[in-house]
Amino acid sequence: MNKYFNVNFQFDHQELEKIIEETSLIGKGYCCFVDATSLVYSYKNENFRSILNASLANSCDGSYIALLASKIHNKSLKEYIGPDFFKKFIYKNNTQFIIGNTEIVFNKVKDKLELNGIPTSNLYFIPLPFKSVEEFDYAAIASKINKISPRYIWVSLGAPKQEEFMSRLLPYIDKGVMIGVGAALNYFTGEVKDIPNWARKMHLIWLYRIFTEPKKQIKRCKEILLVLPKLYSQEKKKIKQIKPV
Repeated sequence: MNKYFNVNFQFDHQELEKIIEETSLIGKGYCCFVDATSLVYSYKNENFRSILNASLANSCDGSYIALLASKIHNKSLKEYIGPDFFKKFIYKNNTQFIIGNTEIVFNKVKDKLELNGIPTSNLYFIPLPFKSVEEFDYAAIASKINKISPRYIWVSLGAPKQEEFMSRLLPYIDKGVMIGVGAALNYFTGEVKDIPNWARKMHLIWLYRIFTEPKKQIKRCKEILLVLPKLYSQEKKKIKQIKPV
C-alpha cells in the first residue's frame, strides 16, 4: 500500500482481493473501506488514523478521493466501494460471519443468497447491543467466532466505530479477516437503494446519497467540504517536497 492523504490505500483491486483471500486462509487481520467521511475523521483523530494504517489493506470507498489522488499523483486510480466488494465476496462458498446490523437484514441476505442457489449453512450472525466500543466483551465475541473459524468476518457498525471495533477484537480472534463494510448489507438487500451507474460514472455518489439520506449526509458533506481542501493542499505540498530537483 502507498500513503495518500496520510492514509495507506490499496488501489489495485486484484491485489486487495488477493491480500484478503490469502490472509483469510492462514492468518488474521482487518480491512477498511475508507470513504471521505472516514478520511476527514482520520485527519482530525490521530488514533483513528493509526487504526487505518495498521490494517491489512484499505480500499478507497470514495470516488472523489480516487479522483483527487489521481490528479495529484498523475495516476489512474479507481475506487472500490464496500457494497461492490461485499456483493462479490458474499457469494463465495466459504464460512462467513456477520457482526452488527440487524437480524432482519441478516435474514434478507440469506434469502437473497438462497434465491441465487447459494447455500447459507456456513453463514453466521452475531447481533450486537448498542454500546460504545469500550463496553463490548471482545473475548466473548471472539469465542463465538473462533468456534466457527470463518474466513471472512463482515463488520457492519458504521465508521469510525467499526474500525475501532475491529482493531480491539483482532487480538482475540484466531484467524480470519474482518472487513468493515458499513451499510453494504443494506445496499445488498435493498434496504437502501443501490447506487446507480450514472452517479458512479459522474463521481456523484455523494450527491445521490444526499438525496436518498439527506439528514445523515448533509452534515457529513459540510465537514468534508471544510477539510478536503486542506488534505488536498497538504498532499500537493508533500509531492513537491519529494520530487527530485
